[in-house]
Formats: sequence, structure tokens, C-alpha cells
Amino acid sequence: MISVLTPYMSALWHRLQQLREDDRGMTTEAMIITGSLAAIAVIVVGLMVAGIQNRGNSISTSLNSP
Repeated sequence: MISVLTPYMSALWHRLQQLREDDRGMTTEAMIITGSLAAIAVIVVGLMVAGIQNRGNSISTSLNSP
């Protein structure tokens, strides 16, 4: 999943860097790119939390089980 998003995030990051070199201020495009990167970060963290919770729920807490 992350390998699919990496090129997209990289392209957005490079475009954001180009926009930062421009001294005219924040543009709508820069705001959209920043929002996209934030949304992707939230999705990735959510997937990680879900995976960790699923793995944690599968751990047996019984002392008598083999």
C-alpha cells in the first residue's frame, strides 16, 4: 500500500518545494498539496493502528494454553 503512495507523495513533495521557493505566498495549489499530504499521513497512521490492534487482539492471554 505504501509503495503505491510513495511516488505520489514524492511528486507532491517536490511540487511543494518548488512552490516554497516562490515568494508570492501560499497558493491554492500549495494548500491542496499540503492537505493531500496530511490526509495521506492520517490514512497511513490509521492503517498502522488497525494492524497493531488486530495483531494485539490475536495474542492469547491464557496461561494454561500451549
